[in-house]
Amino acid sequence: MIRRISFLNLWMVLALGGAGFGAATAVAAEHPAHATPTVTLDEVLRDVVAGNPTLQARRAMGTAAEKRVAPAGAWESPMAELGVANVPTSGRFDTDMMTMKMVGLSQRVPLFGSNGLRRRAAREGAEAEAAATDRAHYDVYGAAMDAYADAYFSRRRAEEAAHHRGTMDRMAEAATARYRSGNGRLDDVLRAEAERARVLADQAAFEAAAARASARLDALRGKDPAAAPEPLAPPPVLSVPDEPGSWTAAALEHHPRLLEAEARTRGYELSARAERRMTWPDLTLRASYGFREANPQGVDRDDMFSAGIGFEIPIFAGQRQRARGAAFDAMARAAAAERRETELDLARGAHALHADARAAARTVSLLADTVVTTQRRAMDAAWSAYSAGSIDLWRVFESAHALYIEDLRLLDAQHDLARAQAALVALTGRGDLAGVTLPAMRKEER
Repeated sequence: MIRRISFLNLWMVLALGGAGFGAATAVAAEHPAHATPTVTLDEVLRDVVAGNPTLQARRAMGTAAEKRVAPAGAWESPMAELGVANVPTSGRFDTDMMTMKMVGLSQRVPLFGSNGLRRRAAREGAEAEAAATDRAHYDVYGAAMDAYADAYFSRRRAEEAAHHRGTMDRMAEAATARYRSGNGRLDDVLRAEAERARVLADQAAFEAAAARASARLDALRGKDPAAAPEPLAPPPVLSVPDEPGSWTAAALEHHPRLLEAEARTRGYELSARAERRMTWPDLTLRASYGFREANPQGVDRDDMFSAGIGFEIPIFAGQRQRARGAAFDAMARAAAAERRETELDLARGAHALHADARAAARTVSLLADTVVTTQRRAMDAAWSAYSAGSIDLWRVFESAHALYIEDLRLLDAQHDLARAQAALVALTGRGDLAGVTLPAMRKEER
């Protein structure tokens, strides 16, 4: 009897020590005591704007589009001519009075505004490229936040697995000690050993997922993947409104996809007008000046000049220009239809995202406030009952396993909410709605 009481006292010490270790591990996971500085989401987003290759390429393409505006509406270059006229086969310039050296200049003048329409069409193209650059910022912001959430919560799952593994280590030691003393059961030992191996496999999978996400995050930041992933600060929690109206309005208000479609529609319409203006005759101005030599008797001859105005008659080009104009009209209609499709897609995306975010937020609240808390109390009660000898070890094992599963479910729900936060930024470009501070979009340095 004395031996049994001593063993139970020893087991209570182990159980309380295991519970204390678990609590300390959970606190350490949420509030690390090491001095290694953590990287925040704001810092990551600033790195993305500065170093992401996709954004750098998009900014360069926007600059190229701006540089195409001026030449699109420029006049054709003037034509300068140098030559001789009416030179006899003898090669003398003083024999014939019409022999002269000439210099001429001609210039085509667009009278009916086709160049101006082309310039305006190029300006709309530059506006479309600027909107596409803004859209690329939205997409890369969302991708970086998604990778950040993947890396952070994968590491939190690995920490949770390590915590549960510590619990299983102590449970296996206690079950083995009891079994060797003749007061325990072999299936308790085997069950604890199997659970410990299963948790080791979970931890390895979670650590691999964290490494993949960290590499993806480093690539989005324009950095080579780090040998040792940097510790990440918890992402801000998304506050989900009761109704999707604010998210829908933010998605539809000045969204780059809509602005790009509108700019392309206007550009195609202007290009169609410019092509049709080409069927109207343009003006060509010509002028030349001839220098004459003195005659063989030494009498000077007056120089001569010529000037003229010509009109291009696009008899054969008219059909070609009208066909091109009709093609641009069709492209304008297609861009307008794409704009409507984009509007519907954005509205649908906002409603679907709100539904997913509401579900994730509700799940986080229920798991954190009720399920996990209750399950942790149940495990504490199971530890106490087992220490008192009123239940078997497998009941404690079941409680510990259930708590581990619910902790992972809570992390999954928090991860889903963080992904919804990333999708909201990609959809609206509004950091204030997502609870994050987005850096200013850079212009290309040139």
